This record gives sequence, C-alpha cells and structure tokens, in this order.
Amino acid sequence: MRTFLVAFAVSLLISLLLTPFLRDLSIRRNWVDAPVGGRKIHTKPIPRLGGVAIIISMIVPILGLWAWDNRLSLQVTNDIPLLYSFFGGTAILALIGIWDDLYNLRAIVKLGAQICAALVVFMAGIQIEVVTLPLYGPIYLGIMSLPITVFWFVLVINAVNLIDGMDGLAGSVVVLSGATLFIMGVIEENNVAALLLVAMVGASLGFLVFNLNPASIFLGDTGSMFLGFVLALAAVHSSQKSYTLFSIVSAFMVLALPIFDLVMAVSRRFLSGKPLFSADQHHIHHQLLRRGLSQRQSMGMLFLAALFLEGLALVSIYADDRIAAICMIAMLPIAFFAVRFLGYRQVIRKARSNNIMVQTEAESKRRLSFMKDVMAQLKGEHTYDEFVSLMEQTSETLCWKQAFVTHKERVVWAWPDSKNGEMEEISLETESGDLEPKLTPTQKLAQILQTPIHIQDQQVYSYSIVEDLEFHVVQLSEEQVFSPMDEALLIMLVQMLRRQEIVMHFQSQKEPHNSSLA
Repeated sequence: MRTFLVAFAVSLLISLLLTPFLRDLSIRRNWVDAPVGGRKIHTKPIPRLGGVAIIISMIVPILGLWAWDNRLSLQVTNDIPLLYSFFGGTAILALIGIWDDLYNLRAIVKLGAQICAALVVFMAGIQIEVVTLPLYGPIYLGIMSLPITVFWFVLVINAVNLIDGMDGLAGSVVVLSGATLFIMGVIEENNVAALLLVAMVGASLGFLVFNLNPASIFLGDTGSMFLGFVLALAAVHSSQKSYTLFSIVSAFMVLALPIFDLVMAVSRRFLSGKPLFSADQHHIHHQLLRRGLSQRQSMGMLFLAALFLEGLALVSIYADDRIAAICMIAMLPIAFFAVRFLGYRQVIRKARSNNIMVQTEAESKRRLSFMKDVMAQLKGEHTYDEFVSLMEQTSETLCWKQAFVTHKERVVWAWPDSKNGEMEEISLETESGDLEPKLTPTQKLAQILQTPIHIQDQQVYSYSIVEDLEFHVVQLSEEQVFSPMDEALLIMLVQMLRRQEIVMHFQSQKEPHNSSLA
C-alpha cells in the first residue's frame, strides 16, 4: 500500500507543478484552442496541451520503480507485456495527439493510431480472451479475441475523447473510473494494473485543479486518448488475471457514462447521414446546458451520475450472480430514462429527418447537373430521332412515370412507348375527388394548362409549348415525391422546348427521321 501512496503522491505533485508550466508555455507559443465552431462552449483561447503534463506525471513514478526495491516494484518491472503495451501505446498516441493538438489531423489518422496502439497491446499478449456473464459463465472468444480487443480500445479511447467537452468533465470521469478499477485491482490482487491506475488518478487530480470551471488549460486529444488508453489497458489486464471475478463487462459498466455518450453520438450521426467523426453540439453536457443548467451544475449532475454507475459496477462484481445480473439489467432502464431526460428522442428524430433532406439534396443536385447537360445539347441541331432519344433519357433520369406530347388532343410522342401513338384509357380524379372513367389523358389534359390533376393517385403536370402543342409529365413513380426542384427542372425543359421550333416535327408523321431541330 505504501508504494501505491508514493506513486499517487509523486504523480499528483508533478502534475500540479508541470500543468501551469505547460499552460504558460502554450500561451506564449499560441498553442491554444480558439473558441470557434458551433460546438465550443468556452469564450476565450485556452491552451490544450494538458495531456502532456498527465503523461509525464504518470510515467515518472512508474520509471522510479526500478530504483524502489520491494515486491510490488519487482512485479511491475517483471511484467514485460504490460510495460511493452503501456510504453508502446503511449508513444503512438502521444505523438499523434500532440501533432493533432498543434496542427489538427484528420479523424481517420487518429483512428489509425488508436488501432495501432491496440495492436501493440494485443501482440504483447494482453488480450480479451474471455467474457464472463452473470448466470451464464465464461465465453471463450478464440479467434474473435483480436477484433474484440481492438474494438474495446477504440471504444474506450473515443468515449473519453468525446466526453471531453466541458471544463473538468473528462478528468472527473477518468478519476472516478480509475479509482473504481483501482479498487477492483487491489481486491483481486492485480497490483500491477492497480499501480498504473493510482498513478493515473494522481496525475488527473493534479490536472483537474487547473481544468475545473473556469478552465485555464484543456486535456486536448493527447490527454483524452492517453487516459482512455490507460483505462482500456488496465481493464483488459485485470480481466486476464482473474476473469472469474473481473470481466470486461464489469469495466464496461464502470465506463458506462462516456460509452453512452459515444453510442448516442454515433447513432445520431449515422441516422443523419453525417460522418461518424464529425463534430456536433448534442453531447450529454450540451443537452444539460439546453435544459438551463450552468456548466457547474451540469458538471455536478454528471459527476453524481458517474458515481452512481461506479457503485453499481462494484456491486455487480462482488455480489452473487443474481444481484450482478440485476445490476446489468438495470443499466437498460437507466439508459432509457437518460435518453428521454436529455431529449435524445427529439434529437434522433430530427437526425433522421435531416438524413432524408441530405439525400434529397444530393439527388436534386444530380438531376440539376443532368438537366444542364440536356439544355446544352438542345441548343444544337438534332435529328428527330436524336431529340426523341434525348427526351427519353430525360424522362428516365428524372424518374417520370410517363411523359408525352399532345397536339390537338392526339399523342404524337410518348415515353415509354404507347400503343398506336395513344395512351391507354385510364380513370382521372378531378379536384373534387370524383372519378371520370374511361377518359384518355389528352381529353382531360387539353382542358388545363400548368395545373396538376390526379391519375390513379398520381399527379400530372401539363405545360403549353406553343399553340395546340402540350407537354405532359406523370408524377414520379412509386414512393418518390415530385419536389419543387423537379418542377423547376421541368419548367426549364419546357422553356427550352418553346425556343425550339419543333411543332412541325410533332404535327407531321411524314419522314420525321430526316428532320432536324434548330
């Protein structure tokens, strides 16, 4: 226990001294996080290299164990897989994190670094090999150990990274989670993982002095990725040492708050059609601020929520299987309540709506681009066959169910091809809703211009090109919607047709293939 206290005190002291030094250095070098972008809630530039102070503060007491001659120091220095994993993963994430904090890297680069760090751990022999469930027992993963181990590291690293959006929030969650995992490690006599965790808690507490509202320095991606990595590493190491007592499922419960925030973020971005790594303003702390809470009130509420979840995780580990199962099942109604309380039902509903809008916008752009090409082609000279081919391409690309041109109530061109130049007899629904059976479209459409009517639950749009010559389009087929963009494209086409003197080509059925359009 004395070694734990020394490691905690040393990491805490170094963090208290090093954090303000890095803060002042960052301000002088302009290594700051400017308050730009919709998701920022701070109002002035804040240094964001606090993670460097945490890494150094944690590494120093671990390296000092080589000069400390006792049983615990021997356990740590002899655990080569853990040391290889810790220093290898830390080197990768620290390098990428510092570079990102200074110059901003693409999300895919950071994801690649996280996967590499996880692979280093796996190759060192620290792996998720067994998952133990209450009332069921151990599940041996076999070849699935690799993807699940990598997924676990990526999950926890990004969960801590995403929850780092409010002064002191990520640091407080890490302190609580680390302390809980430390208690579990001590009880199951996994002293090596416990030492890592106690050093991390000390370094995080020293940093929190300067990160609580109003914060004077931020964790940055360096700190959040490193802290998530250490939590994930300690959890996997503990699950290997005593999977009958400690399962990775227990660690999942310990980290339930940041993981819940991550799951909600991925869900709303997926449903809205946005990139999964894009930023938004709907994290847990954002939702609490929208409910009228201050930053400190939101921080206090989330701290209490995390404290409750840590207690639930401890109970699930050291109680019998029935109590553990109840604790795990209790997470579901807690999550359901959180979704309702935080207003995520409305957020997700809006995200789905936005996704439809994004898809519609993309489709409209595609159609507009096509119509520009059509307009360009119509300006040249065309044979009758070329013109018909162009119109057929237009009808198909814009997803019209039918398109046809009438001259004095006679169909002279139709798409798709009709029998004997006439459309099939169908029933028309008038504005009053009455049905008029067995009327040809031209008999009804000749009576209206630029007014939609219904043909068997479909709308028809009719436009006059020149006298006695009309262009008709039956609304998009199946479930598609004839949008204002579609109607605008149709009007553009009609206006272009009006400028083309094509009346004689449609009126005359004699030698149409030798004709050309001016």
